[in-house]
Amino acid sequence: MPLGILDIRATDGSLRRIQTWAPGVVKISYFPTGQAVADSSVSMVQPPQPVQYETYCNHGCDGPPSAATLKRYGPDVCAGISVLPSKLVFNINCQSISIDKQTLAITLADSRSTAAELLGEAASPFRRQAAPPTPASRPEPGGTAVRFRLAPGERLYGTGSRALPVDRRGYRLELYNQAHYASQNGEPNLNITLPTVLSSRGYMLFFDHHAAGYLDLGKTDKNVLEYGGENLTSLSYFVITGRDQAEILNRYTALTGRQPLPPRWALGLIQSRFGYKTEAEMQQVATRMRRENFPLDALVLDLYWFGGTTRQGNLSWYKPGFPDPVGMMSSLKKQGVKTILISEPYVMRTSRNDSTVRTRGLVGTTAAGKPFTVASFWAGPASILDVFKPATRAWLWGYYRTLRNQGAAGWWSDLGEPENHPEAMQHAAGPTRAVHNAYGQVWAGILQDNYTKEFPDERVFNLARSGWAGLQRNSVFPWSGDIQRSWSGYQAQVPVMLGMGQGGVGYMHSDAGGFCVGGIDSELYTRWLQMASLCPILRPHGEGVPPEPYYYPDPYKSAVRNAVQLRYQLLPYLYTLAWQNTTTGAPLVRSMDYEASSVSSAAAEAVAEAAAKKDGWGDSTASSFPKSTRDDAVLATLSEASNTQYLLGPNLLVAPVLHPSQRRRNVVLPGGNWIDFYTNQTYAGSRTVGVPAPLAHTPLLVRAGAFLPMTTYRPSTAQYRPDTLLLRYYPDSKVSESEFTLYDDDGHTAQALARRHYETLTARGFCTPTQTNVILSSNGKYPGQPVFRLLRLLVQRVAAPPTAVYLDNQLAPAEGYTYDPVKHELEVHFLMNAGVAVSIRGLQLLDAPTGSSAPETLTLEAPDSRSFGPYGTTLHYTRHPGSTAANAQLRIRNAQGKVVRVLPLETSPGSHALPWDARDDARQPVPPGVYVAETDGQHQRLIVTR
Repeated sequence: MPLGILDIRATDGSLRRIQTWAPGVVKISYFPTGQAVADSSVSMVQPPQPVQYETYCNHGCDGPPSAATLKRYGPDVCAGISVLPSKLVFNINCQSISIDKQTLAITLADSRSTAAELLGEAASPFRRQAAPPTPASRPEPGGTAVRFRLAPGERLYGTGSRALPVDRRGYRLELYNQAHYASQNGEPNLNITLPTVLSSRGYMLFFDHHAAGYLDLGKTDKNVLEYGGENLTSLSYFVITGRDQAEILNRYTALTGRQPLPPRWALGLIQSRFGYKTEAEMQQVATRMRRENFPLDALVLDLYWFGGTTRQGNLSWYKPGFPDPVGMMSSLKKQGVKTILISEPYVMRTSRNDSTVRTRGLVGTTAAGKPFTVASFWAGPASILDVFKPATRAWLWGYYRTLRNQGAAGWWSDLGEPENHPEAMQHAAGPTRAVHNAYGQVWAGILQDNYTKEFPDERVFNLARSGWAGLQRNSVFPWSGDIQRSWSGYQAQVPVMLGMGQGGVGYMHSDAGGFCVGGIDSELYTRWLQMASLCPILRPHGEGVPPEPYYYPDPYKSAVRNAVQLRYQLLPYLYTLAWQNTTTGAPLVRSMDYEASSVSSAAAEAVAEAAAKKDGWGDSTASSFPKSTRDDAVLATLSEASNTQYLLGPNLLVAPVLHPSQRRRNVVLPGGNWIDFYTNQTYAGSRTVGVPAPLAHTPLLVRAGAFLPMTTYRPSTAQYRPDTLLLRYYPDSKVSESEFTLYDDDGHTAQALARRHYETLTARGFCTPTQTNVILSSNGKYPGQPVFRLLRLLVQRVAAPPTAVYLDNQLAPAEGYTYDPVKHELEVHFLMNAGVAVSIRGLQLLDAPTGSSAPETLTLEAPDSRSFGPYGTTLHYTRHPGSTAANAQLRIRNAQGKVVRVLPLETSPGSHALPWDARDDARQPVPPGVYVAETDGQHQRLIVTR
């Protein structure tokens, strides 16, 4: 047996291969003929790592095994293989893998954390037979599939960009990237599908195939997860285990590649629309954003920069609209505004490059090898560039290089599924359905690979709509497609974003404000921009309705201005989250159960104790799916809450307002105290609380004990000043110690990490009843780093001035700190180089949780239509679990305040629909006009038309 590889041959000639890959990572393969052919992968970058023998979960041989041991477990016992009567057990890299001798089905346990089964095949992989089409279905091609047992209560996350609940169990999902225009909540496939499933039990499945396929997550059989790939003969998958989502994603992104650091400007406001048509319009937008006091870091040029829809593939400037593109981009750059250019994989038959790409063989072909014309493309007949051909990649890079040299700072790779990809088309790498999912991955690699070769010091920004497992390593910043401008479209963005993060993609975002279909809705726009300002990327975009924030009236415009300016104040924190993503794979936006352990500490201690007592050999797996000692009810509540709220890094909790007219919302809190960012109100954790949600801002809570690095607002990241840091600190009597490490560099050099040209600033807090200490230590240097930094330590929830403040054991002068009795904020300011120890004596904190945080019993949600005729509309509301029905009626008032209709409400928990037929209590049609539906202090505005 080669080191780390175990091959098992079956009597039918098939082969099962188990290959340890890295700590917590194992690759399991099936070859029906017994011949192990190397898999083709567009996802993996990590080669197999040396086996690590760790004494607490692996058992080696200190010397020759005894005769009794060899007799009992077989000759390969020192390599971790035990031969038992009904199975083989392979213990290696803290994983215990059992192979049933009869079925060759594989079961896996994580020896480090629990001896219980984590994952088990229901049977060995099998061949699926092709099925002919029926009147209700398309033909099903054959292939290879595998099934796994699911445990009761097990939750399944990830799988890509899908407007579905964060827990995807119970769905059957396509693995085939597709565009869906004007999509809303409930759309199961939004441009990026990922062959990954993250389980609440502490493992991830990654199917390393890019052929069209499916994931059945308990839809057909509630107790079975099934993966299948079209026309696959062999099948390989990775099992990645870990103590929590953080460790699993760390290992997964090491396997498939991590996102390089973004340029700092990518975290600013990127303004887009469909689309800016002239240089003058670009300059006008930049000028107006500055005049209206909105920040701006980039403008995006849609397809008008090369002349419009029928000129896709031109890839050069349309001079009537852009006579001096170099001058334009240079002028914008001087204003702190970068230029991003769109391109598509389609070359229109009306493009000036049509003849070139077809005669040089740079496009997809027919079965006969002729250039394929996509006659049904929405903009007109076109060819699709075959990015699998080296000549095509070189041709396309030639244009990108020229545009970069002219001043383009970023890229927008649109339609990269590709959105219209005829199945009869052939590519250099195979037919459409075999290579379709890999297309966006290979396209993105053109930019990443060539920048690395030719412009190695520049960071890449590639706004892309599609991709595959590992897309993050190509500096892809994906968005959720052309979402509908509606409350439903907006509500979909939280689970879409989290589902991508749980697949290793850290920068998922949306067309903020919504892309299409809906009309102007100032409140929707405001709430969407408030959320987007606390997302990985902030990019307003749309068509038909102005997406620029200055078009909206007050108070909406002011609320948006405050939200986007806060984002710029949070740049030090956001940039640190980007560093965390690059170095560990942690997504910037995280689910509410992100930090939850996959096993309880009691279970881990029991396993360690059992391991210490056993003789070091044999089977370490226990019975299937034993009851966990974790509080699964709490974790299930956090998982459910992730559909409407999320963690932004480790220290912030964002609770977007997802319904019109909502001015208070329920927030599910993890353990520990949480503090309202705006009011410093304290909420006790491990419960659901009602939090104010005024139009002025979305609820934002800070973890007690946290450090939150901030900076002074400036309208462009080009003006970012590292010489001053505003460090908010939230000491708490229940958090004796806390820590946060800030990352900073020059904001643009791609090799900053490799060359160690960066600084880390670690803040450690120690809180006791009589004294609070903050120890700051700085490490590292980078070009342009200030010699000294003015650090303003802003201590929150302080009841009164302290008795004394010391800096490095020296009494601070009176002018060295100030106390604001209105904000209850203590500011200690000083110059810092390598480090400082701050000691605050006699600090009194206002950290008692509020008693006025009772959760809402009901949430009145957006109706199907807010403007409707005589057929009426359907109102929606949710009764929250554990609440009592204080009001079981909904009243509809006219513009004069008179109640015209009273409708009964359900009292049972859950979502409910309530039709209103636009009639009064006498069942007569109400006259056209404005009406208000209200209950429990909540209301929805309705308009009845003729």
